[in-house]
Amino acid sequence: MDKKYILVAVIVVAVVAAGAYFFLSGHETTSETITDHSTMVLSKSAYMEVPKSDNKTDDVNKKGIHHYKDKTYDINITSCSNLSTSSSVKEMKDLKNSISTGSKKLKENDVVVYEKNGTYSVFVKNTQYNDTLLIQSSSKDLLLQCWESVKYHDPTEKIKFNDTDSGSGSVINVAQKTESAVSSSSSSSSSSSSSSSSSGSGSGGYSDFGFSTSSKSSSSRSSGSSGGGYSDFGFD
Repeated sequence: MDKKYILVAVIVVAVVAAGAYFFLSGHETTSETITDHSTMVLSKSAYMEVPKSDNKTDDVNKKGIHHYKDKTYDINITSCSNLSTSSSVKEMKDLKNSISTGSKKLKENDVVVYEKNGTYSVFVKNTQYNDTLLIQSSSKDLLLQCWESVKYHDPTEKIKFNDTDSGSGSVINVAQKTESAVSSSSSSSSSSSSSSSSSGSGSGGYSDFGFSTSSKSSSSRSSGSSGGGYSDFGFD
């Protein structure tokens, strides 16, 4: 009788262990096995990679603030650029302040990650070209993959992206959508063009809204920057 119970217990433990293995291995490989990406052209001076998905929404409001939501991988991206209105940068700063308040501040791979209510957030701003970016996800690993894919370049450089007009989802042309949205909001386009261009001609480099480090890390992402590097944007 005792041997019977022992045998049942061994079988139960084996089943539970096998289930746990497949559950954990499936979750661990989720981000590692994402090989099919889309290129998101954020502006004339920035682009990044996101997992290719059919379960996403993508829109730009009249201020030129871009909102991207991928329900499959739980990724949210908010951005603005020189193509946006001048008020968009302030709105992004307000958004950053509301998210960072009450958040746990983590240093991951030379960037500040804010964790709040199970959501991880990274804020980045290119101080030369005024590209401002918020990336959010419930997966810190996936968040960092998206952040590490961000690339900056001189707007005069001609960078070709495949399948821009094919409708395959390989390229998400945010820059084009932003120009269209802002131009349709009447006189705001002309005022934002002059003000944001002057504000973007500063020291260069890029800021992560909260962590200062050397310019070495920025060089791999900001190929068009003429100096600067990371700069502290509102934190000591």
